[in-house]
Amino acid sequence: MVVLNAIPIIFTFFGRSTRKFKGFKTSATVTINNKHQEIKLTDPEIFSPGEIDNPLDWTINPGETPKSSKFSSKLGKFTSQGMITYNIFGQAGENGNPLYLIVTWKVKSNTDGNSLGIDVLECEDPPLKNKTINEMYDLYKEFHKRNAGRKVWPTCNNGAFFIVGGTIDTKRKAKIIITFDHNHENPF
Repeated sequence: MVVLNAIPIIFTFFGRSTRKFKGFKTSATVTINNKHQEIKLTDPEIFSPGEIDNPLDWTINPGETPKSSKFSSKLGKFTSQGMITYNIFGQAGENGNPLYLIVTWKVKSNTDGNSLGIDVLECEDPPLKNKTINEMYDLYKEFHKRNAGRKVWPTCNNGAFFIVGGTIDTKRKAKIIITFDHNHENPF
């Protein structure tokens, strides 16, 4: 009889424990600093399988550092990966199309393979607009493969004079800091 009365208590305990258990998830906490004196970043789009805490700010004005966003892997998955795009407001590329800041990352549980990719891309439409999950994942893989591990980050001297840089640490809960800044090295 005592065993039968204890069973509901045990199930209740395990039910609460499994809801609180986060497993061995990896995560990336992304902070985007806009240190540029004139340009703002707008209209973010995200691809990140898993959980997102603190959605991205819709606009990052010049001189602003918004709150960080945290992207965690799905339960049972050991890699946090994703892509963020921001429109570089009012800036156009050589063909007159808008420019987009693209940030990709991969954070692994073994911490040996954390990687960060940054690019500036000219597109007619936002890169993730009207894409299926599979198309977004393929785009993520393409951008990350092309940009991860670069030693030189994008610059643009089309009148905006901006430079982009970033860091990622080697922890399982990695911190990523992206800095969008004025290109003070512009020769003009």
